Amino acid sequence: MAVQQAPSHLGRLVCLFAFLLLLHSGYSTFEHLSYLKAIDGHESGLPQDIVIELMASVAIFGLGIVMVADDFKEILMETEMAKQTIESLDARPSFYGFNHRGRAVFRNVSFKK
Repeated sequence: MAVQQAPSHLGRLVCLFAFLLLLHSGYSTFEHLSYLKAIDGHESGLPQDIVIELMASVAIFGLGIVMVADDFKEILMETEMAKQTIESLDARPSFYGFNHRGRAVFRNVSFKK
C-alpha cells in the first residue's frame, strides 16, 4: 500500500494563480461587453487576448489539479475484499427483524395460559 502524501503547496499556488487569471478574464469580458454596449457596437466576439487568457487559465488550472491530486486507488474487488473480515461481510443488520407483524395478525386471538 502506498504512503499517502500531503497535497503539494506549489500545486495549490498554481491553482490559486489559475483561478485569479480566470477571474481576470471574466472581468475583462464584462468590461469589453460594457464598452461595446456604451459605444453601440455590434458583438463580433471576444478579443484574442481575452480568449488566450481564458485558455491559459484553464490549462494552468488543470496542471495545478494534477499536482494536488493523490495517487489513484485500485478498484479491484480482491483488494477491497482482502481488507474485510468474514464477520463484517456476514453481518447484515438490515435483515434483523425484531418488530414482527405477528401482533397485527394475531391481534384477536387470546392465548390461554
